[in-house]
Amino acid sequence: MKEKIEKALKNVIINDNNIIESDLVKKIDWSNKKIIIYLSLDNPTMHFKKKLIRDITLSIKNKNILYPICVKIEEANTKKMKPIIKNIIAVASGKGGVGKSTIATNIAVSLVQMGFHVGLLDADIYGPSIPLMFDIKEKDISSTRSHHPNHRMINPIIRYGVKIISIGFFSKYGEAIVWRGPMVTKVFRQFMHQTDWGELDFLIVDLPPGTGDIHLSLLQEISLKGIVLVSTSQKIALYDVNRSVGMFRIESIYVPILGIIENMSYFIQNEKKYFLFGKDGVKNFSKEMNLFFIGEIPLLQNIQEYSDLGIPVVLENDYIRNIFIGITKNIINQLS
Repeated sequence: MKEKIEKALKNVIINDNNIIESDLVKKIDWSNKKIIIYLSLDNPTMHFKKKLIRDITLSIKNKNILYPICVKIEEANTKKMKPIIKNIIAVASGKGGVGKSTIATNIAVSLVQMGFHVGLLDADIYGPSIPLMFDIKEKDISSTRSHHPNHRMINPIIRYGVKIISIGFFSKYGEAIVWRGPMVTKVFRQFMHQTDWGELDFLIVDLPPGTGDIHLSLLQEISLKGIVLVSTSQKIALYDVNRSVGMFRIESIYVPILGIIENMSYFIQNEKKYFLFGKDGVKNFSKEMNLFFIGEIPLLQNIQEYSDLGIPVVLENDYIRNIFIGITKNIINQLS
């Protein structure tokens, strides 16, 4: 009977390998006409455990083994290598092109300047831009692709004190990533759980536009402390942000929205402000939606120039640094 059960379990796949060959099954008991399977996993979230138990039960029943099945899951003793992350914050927009990645980058670096240990996860699988924001090139990526002492773990790249992971480290420049949802979700899980983050005060997750697979996976896989929204004052941008607010406020997946940032608010010429995308659109939206207004970032050429160079602008411009430090402090205050 035990051999028949083991054969059934070889049809249960995790990370491209079955749970028998991966040595996740520690013991199989068959007594009193009841099957008990003991598993050991590194990061057994509730969502993951439920799916695994369902797959195991189905695989055994498909072999015409009709006895009651009990699956017992223990967390593997991996405390020494398991990351300790105090606060996970996602930066979202609902719409592309509003400067979300630029803001996520400069918030992460601002946190480092304030003395925190910080990681940055680029969750935009189809359009990763974080490598460009930090000028990370092919020659810099060999350490990430090399083997970690624990073969399941990935080494992040460290820039300006920020630990960074992105799908851009594993694809060629300009290469189109044409994946279906399950593959995208799998990669996100690997980045989240198999990156050697170490101990972090903050992990900033740069989300893609929209309300798709990555967003749902994030909400199911990890415990978020909150969401930071980014928008311009344009109605079309706020229209999409409104969808994101609705998603994060759905009762079954509720996550606190820490507030909203208005990007590209205005530019100054001859000491006069010009509001290219409309005035106070985000402020008014925040009041209507009962959101905290975190702050505004003007449209400045320096931000574009340093972003294109792969240098976080807060490292080079005191005026912009002070703006981002203020915004970052507001986010921290919202957490408390």
